[in-house]
Amino acid sequence: MSVRPQLFPHRHRNGICRRELLQVGFLGAVGVGLESAIAARPVHAAGAAGRKRVKSVILVWMPGGPPQMALWDLKPDSPTQCRGSATPIKTSAPGVEVGHWLPKIARQMHHCSIVRTITMGKEDENHIPGQLLMLGGVDERPPGFKFFASRTDWPSVGSLVQCLKPSSLPIPSAVHLPMRVKVGGEAIPGETAGWMGGKYDPWVVDGDPASPKFRVPDLAPLPALTVERTGHRQQLLQQIDAHRRDLDADLGGRLLSDAQQRAFEIVTSANTRQAFDLSKEVEAVRDRYGRHTWGQSLLMGRRLAESGVKFVQVNLVAPSGSVNTWDYHQQEDASMKVHMPIFDQGFSTLLQDLEERGMLEETLVVCASEMGRNPVLGKTVAGAAANAATPDGRNHWQYCWSVVFAGGGVRGGTVVGKSDEWAGYPDGEGYHPSDFASTILDALSISGTQEVRDYLDRPMYVNEGKPIRKLYSETG
Repeated sequence: MSVRPQLFPHRHRNGICRRELLQVGFLGAVGVGLESAIAARPVHAAGAAGRKRVKSVILVWMPGGPPQMALWDLKPDSPTQCRGSATPIKTSAPGVEVGHWLPKIARQMHHCSIVRTITMGKEDENHIPGQLLMLGGVDERPPGFKFFASRTDWPSVGSLVQCLKPSSLPIPSAVHLPMRVKVGGEAIPGETAGWMGGKYDPWVVDGDPASPKFRVPDLAPLPALTVERTGHRQQLLQQIDAHRRDLDADLGGRLLSDAQQRAFEIVTSANTRQAFDLSKEVEAVRDRYGRHTWGQSLLMGRRLAESGVKFVQVNLVAPSGSVNTWDYHQQEDASMKVHMPIFDQGFSTLLQDLEERGMLEETLVVCASEMGRNPVLGKTVAGAAANAATPDGRNHWQYCWSVVFAGGGVRGGTVVGKSDEWAGYPDGEGYHPSDFASTILDALSISGTQEVRDYLDRPMYVNEGKPIRKLYSETG
């Protein structure tokens, strides 16, 4: 199976220009630089061709690659070494079954459509490039690819939303939480604006919303720079500027100063503070999601969408942020006993909560990962880690895996695409990372032919994929 070539490869290796290094303003001083995710250059308008436009997208990201044959693509007639211990259970969608690990999600499947043939056409592209391909919507590693986040990375979906759909409200367009996905404590590609520049990076909330001590760091004023002491916006901005003496005096610098003001409006707005304040939630609702990091992060995702954030990415990761969180090389069942109950509780509640609030039709919910698992337990593949062959685990697999879509006009209770008898390869049409990202962008009225600029002001197209139309109609 071949992967379609990239039609518009990005080719520049000139490093980061000085202006990209200037993290100016209120938030930059505390380490994130939200203002750099706000000041957007004008872009060429282009219409999207999707069937349903939504107000928000909530992407539930499961880095590491949970086994598709245990959750979304059961193969009860396959050999034991393929199907493992998973057994199919009926769902609220007639004829659609999921794994026994997901009893609560099973009751929400009438809202969902499972795409069972996501593919990179590879056995093992690995986690880190896999994340960039899926979250960037490209089908091959871009030139200059690095295993740690850099300004040569292909832009993420969230950054495209931040750039092309700037919010008219005092709130960011794109937010990732509760932390970035990492390896060895270092951020990896797929969650920044890359070569578009830091001004389009999604806002990353780094903290555990389940903790009683949680507060959004970027909403906390700097010591000696409180609103009360400065009195008014302009005085605050002047004090911030005093801490950033390397600010360019040219037009680019003035644009970032405008972004400072915009960032200040965001961090001091009641709308933003309320969106992140889980104490405003009814206790019973918090309990339904689960009093754990994943449940409370999903709840915050709903609150952000409700407040007007257009793209929310909820990373279901271990406390370290590890890209290997769902990477079941060994002890598949033991790992799922830990992860599945809290995932099942949080994700099912998210769907139910959105429906009860009348938000599901205007919110596209996506649950995805950068890979699936090998269809044979204990199977070693070329170049795999030594522990890939343990009898109770599976190695990486990027020939075929599943992604779940719900809400946003999706035909619930359906399945798109068919895998072979072992859930290892597409049996018919496969959908690539570019198609996955195109589906999300299209739902937000962002066309793949829309143009963005890199930090050297060169034009680039957004995406070459095609939205998965069969999510919305039988004929596609």
